[in-house]
Order: sequence, then structure tokens, then C-alpha cells
Amino acid sequence: MQENNGFNIRKDRKVLIFIICYFAYTTIYIARLNLSMASPCLKESGILNSAQIGIIGGLFSIIYAIGRLINGVLSDIKPPSCIICIGLFGVGISNILIGFLPHFNGILLLWCANAFAQSMLWSSILRIISNIFVPSAAKRINSYMVTSVATGNVLGILIGSFLVEKYGLRYAFMLPGILAVFSGIMVILITSRINIQSNTRKSFSLQTLLKNRELCKSIVPAMCHGVVKDNISLWMTLFFVSKFNIDLASTTYFVLFIPIVGFIGRLLYPPIFRVFRENEHTVSFFAFIIIIIFSCLLCFSKISPTLAVIALSCIYASVSLINTSFLSVFPVSFAKNGNVASVSGIMDFSTYLGAGIGSLTYGFLIEHFGFSSMFVSWVFISVISLFSLKNLKKHFENGDSYNEYD
Repeated sequence: MQENNGFNIRKDRKVLIFIICYFAYTTIYIARLNLSMASPCLKESGILNSAQIGIIGGLFSIIYAIGRLINGVLSDIKPPSCIICIGLFGVGISNILIGFLPHFNGILLLWCANAFAQSMLWSSILRIISNIFVPSAAKRINSYMVTSVATGNVLGILIGSFLVEKYGLRYAFMLPGILAVFSGIMVILITSRINIQSNTRKSFSLQTLLKNRELCKSIVPAMCHGVVKDNISLWMTLFFVSKFNIDLASTTYFVLFIPIVGFIGRLLYPPIFRVFRENEHTVSFFAFIIIIIFSCLLCFSKISPTLAVIALSCIYASVSLINTSFLSVFPVSFAKNGNVASVSGIMDFSTYLGAGIGSLTYGFLIEHFGFSSMFVSWVFISVISLFSLKNLKKHFENGDSYNEYD
């Protein structure tokens, strides 16, 4: 027998659902950061070079972006628990197979499969939260749910580095894969009884959604912040090993600080959101200014490891604020029309398309011009984002509705 749909589910049951969804989304970051933590050893052992790591990271982001667009729409019309479970099983199987360390083409293919599987989770999680909490509470709950990204980054670094150091490359992929399968089983056991009805009768189509001018204006800054967000995670380990000649064990302490500060940034989002009069675009505007300042600092060749990790941490915290605005808070504004998952998919598609383009480009730039070329590009894309956000801020301050289409 299915549980009632809506807000009358018991409070303790809602808490359990939140915990399971949080754990599930944390798991996929553990099965994503393992590549970053393993990259120095993969390069040292001759399995991959910097350009190939960039290609793998870039295609991951592009496939993830396409998957988020597809699965965002799918998550508005299909049972979210089933989609989450299928995604977690896909993440698990692909990581386990990578553990056998095939050649470059094999790793590339499996990592792309991992990307598509990971793209199945977030929209469905947002839809579950939006259906069991009232809209005002859902925005607040989602601002906490998104901290699972930072939690996953921290655990991904700790677990990934531990597995590489103690057990070798194979287990850095196999064990996160097994954890993802276990997480999928937990999701289907706990959330499958929630009766969430299809939104097809009231929701707008993807084509109609893209006629919303403010949604389209949001795509540019969402894409630009994606260029920064995932490329910090992808390159931070290799950056400290290459730039400062630090061994992997010591590097772990440096790179671990970055997602911890990002986690703090996500926890601070609710009070910052209130300070800026609950305007998510003003929060993003402020965060891009911080990115510009610290990206300029990273361009200096004589920067110390300590100052570099502080700069990257502040950038990552700023990106975390922007990420929460576009992927968690902004989509809930479309709950009235049943398009939370679809809008989330569009925002994530934009984010990871930017990340993919960045990774593909940075792999070659870093190989030939060093890491400074990447940091300079972050300054330019942040300036571009400020112009887009200026118009979005005005739209919000004027009280215009996100649910009007023209």
C-alpha cells in the first residue's frame, strides 16, 4: 500500500526520506571525485595523460548535461524513486568496471555511462522534496539538501585518497561503485511507497519553458559558474602536485580544505539569502565578484600553497552559493506549474555544458600554458555573468512572475 501523496506524511518519515536522499546524492560525488584523487597515479603509471584526463572530465560533464536535460523532463512524469534507483545502479556498475583499469577508450566509455547515470538523481530528489513539503519549506529544505554536494566532495577526497594510498587504483573505483549500488537499494526500500502523481496535466513542455525570457537569461551565468565549479574538483589535486611538487598524501590535506569551505558556504546560504531579501540572483551576483578577486590572485606565479588553497576555497564557496541559487532555489519558483524537475534539468544542463567545455579546453591549455590560463578565463566568464545577473536582479525586484510565458 502506498503512502498518501502530499504534506500529510509523518514528520519522522519525512526526516528519513531526507536522510536517504541526502546519502544517495552524497554517494555519487564519492563515485565522481575518485577520478580526481586517482589522476596523479593514473598519470604516473602511464594509464592516462593530462589531455586524456581533460577529455574524460569534459565528456563526463557534457554527457551529464545532456542527461540532466532529458532526465529533468522525465523526472516530472515518472516515479522519482525508480529513476534514482536506476541511476545509482548505473553509477555502481560503471565504477566497478572501471576498477578493472581498461585502456583509455574503455575508461572513457564507462565514465560517460557514469555521467548519464549520475544525471538521473537531482531532479527526482527535488521532486520528492517539493511533494512532501510546502513550497516555502521546500526552498529551505533544498538549500540544505544541496550541502550533500560539499559533503560528497569531502568524503570523496578522504575515501578516494585513502583507497589509492592503501589499496591501489582498482579499489578507488570498485568500492564507491559498491556503495552506490547499496544506496540504490536503500532508496527503493524507503521512497518507493510515496505516491507522487504525474505532473503531465499541468506542467509546461520543455519548448514552452524555453520561451520564458528570465529562464533563458539564467542560462548564461549558470553555464559560466559550471565552468568553474567542476573544474576545481577535477584539477585541484593535479594542480597542487604539479605546481608545488607535493606528494599525494600531503596534497590531500590541501584539497580537503576546499570542499570543507564549500560546505560552510552552502550552510551559510539561508542567512545570506535572507540578507539579500531572498533574491537568489543577488546572491549569485555577489558570489561572482568574489570569484573575480580570488581568480586574479591565483594568476600570480609565486603564490604559496597556503594562499592558493585559501583562494581556491573562497572560489569554491562562492560557486557553491551560485550553484544553490540556480539548481535548488530558482527551480522551486516553478512548482506552481509542475516544472521543478524540468527547470532544474535546464539549469544543470547549462551548468555541466559549461563544465564540459571548460574541461575539454583546460586539458590542452594546462598541458601547454599551465594552470594560470584556466584562472584567467575564470575572471572573464565571471564578468560576463555579472552583466546577465544585473538584468535578472531587476526582474526579481520588480516582482515579475517566473510563471509567465511569452
